[in-house]
Amino acid sequence: MEQEPLQHADTWTAQTFGAAELGDPRRTDRLIKIANALAENPSASLPHAFETWGETQGGYRFLSNPAFRYEDLLLPHWSQTYNAATQCSRTLLLADITEFDFTTHNALKGRGPVGNSREDIGFSLHTVLAMDPQTQEILGCMMLSPFLRKLAPVGETRVTAQEARERIAGLGAQHPTDRTGP
Repeated sequence: MEQEPLQHADTWTAQTFGAAELGDPRRTDRLIKIANALAENPSASLPHAFETWGETQGGYRFLSNPAFRYEDLLLPHWSQTYNAATQCSRTLLLADITEFDFTTHNALKGRGPVGNSREDIGFSLHTVLAMDPQTQEILGCMMLSPFLRKLAPVGETRVTAQEARERIAGLGAQHPTDRTGP
């Protein structure tokens, strides 16, 4: 599905990511450049978003830089989205979990099980978008949280899992799914 380019992408990316603190102003400039290229062509991969192979390699080097985390890149956007959401009389938070299957990418580290299989591996991403229900405008992303799913131990059933939760509750701990009330 082709997506429309963002109108005034250069202005939006500078406003959205210009406050990112990445330890060097050149990194923030690179972030704005990458975000602008993707905003102008939102359905493109990184190689297709840039005009030259050198720009593409620069984008990949930037995104794999261990000097900062993905949260550092997104913090300004999350703050702006939160501020926009608090200005609405009501805000809908739309959540989704997407599984990324990297079974065939053996060199990729940090993978876990995905789907209903013990053989398929990758990671999951929990995304929360904020939306103004009056205008149906997406205000932005409130949260991105990657995680690795853990398989249930071999032989565990729903009954044994419930018994384990009851044992934990009996010890004074409360399982997050056993909460009652608001």
